[in-house]
Amino acid sequence: MNKPAQCKHPDASGPGKWRSAADAVDIVESGSVVALGHLGAEPVTLTQELWTRAYRLRDVTLLSGMMVTGYGFLGIPNNPFRLKTWFMPGTLMSGSMREVVAEYLPLNWTQTARYLRSGIVDTAIVQVSDADVDGYHSLGISVGQHRAMVDGARRVIAEVNSAMPRTCGDSLIHQSQIDILVRGDHDLLPFPNRAPGEAELLIGRRVAEMIPDGSWVQFGIGSIPGAMLKGLIALGRRGLRILSQVTDPARELIEAGCCVEGAPKALVGEVLGSRELYAWSNGNRDLHMTDALATHSPESFAARERFVSVNSALEIDLLGQINSEWLDGRQAGAIGGSMDFALAAQLEGNRSIIAINSVTNKGKSRIVPILAPGPVTVPRSLVQFVVTEFGSVDLRNRTVGERAQALAAISHPDHREELEKAAFALR
Repeated sequence: MNKPAQCKHPDASGPGKWRSAADAVDIVESGSVVALGHLGAEPVTLTQELWTRAYRLRDVTLLSGMMVTGYGFLGIPNNPFRLKTWFMPGTLMSGSMREVVAEYLPLNWTQTARYLRSGIVDTAIVQVSDADVDGYHSLGISVGQHRAMVDGARRVIAEVNSAMPRTCGDSLIHQSQIDILVRGDHDLLPFPNRAPGEAELLIGRRVAEMIPDGSWVQFGIGSIPGAMLKGLIALGRRGLRILSQVTDPARELIEAGCCVEGAPKALVGEVLGSRELYAWSNGNRDLHMTDALATHSPESFAARERFVSVNSALEIDLLGQINSEWLDGRQAGAIGGSMDFALAAQLEGNRSIIAINSVTNKGKSRIVPILAPGPVTVPRSLVQFVVTEFGSVDLRNRTVGERAQALAAISHPDHREELEKAAFALR
């Protein structure tokens, strides 16, 4: 594990930095901006204490991504918290999480990291591993935005969890960069993986066939990416490198020998999945953890060759516009890294693939004549390949009418006639 050459503060850490959770969150002031760790690395000991002691606060702005434990704190009587988030949870989680009352930050992954580094954060509250003999903790399974949080915040509170893996790469933070340490031992929060069905397996196989040996591979969350990774294993691909995140199916890809020889096999900001996956990441030199700017920024792609991005969407219209975030007239998902990767795919030799089921679970077509009023996540000029269980199309260098006809041809048969009529009108 690489250790940073310099620390943020000149003073060394000592036993005087340790506090109870209550004492730690009491330094949070009314009117301040607090960045909170998210996903499987949410510092639950400290966040739960913060909700408990909310009565003493007013007008606190919280910045965070998806909080797997839920958003009940927004219902606290006389709620002092205003949540700004770059990752609305509605498209990945169900039930009450689709009713989250939060203010959405329409930022891509690179912009989010730069925002967190900009000096906006008064206090960052994150989760870290135990320190080594030199005083270095690890940000563990989530570095992408957490590195930006701790580097950009005026002060840092760290929940030290013996269950947090010490991951390799740029995950280390010295005790001298941390203002308050709190002991909080607990199991890490797992992130659900959905098993692919027959349609997803077919889509995944089609996508896998489009990824050559020696590629950098980025993929989203869900059953289709998992199926694609299984497809790569079945095809016996070699020399691959994983970008952005590692999931349980990605572990299978690595262990199947499909990635480059030597280490690292994955340059990622997140490890998302089961507790077994988290344990596997501990000290694993196949993984190089790093921040969002190293995985998602335009500058980072200049030196990468043969990059393939595989993401899903809520819907695509016949013009080729992608919606990955707007559902039933409201913000439900996020831009995430979709725009970062769509731009990266414009470099020579790279490609972007949108892989979707042709219909929703309720039988509604995901290919629509035109998107309903709302944001466009990825503009049509950046969309390249689209894959459903009924085929794949390359939209590059096609006219408006040709695009529409191609997309209608890979729609579900129940909706194809209607879409072909709409496509004919665009000629």
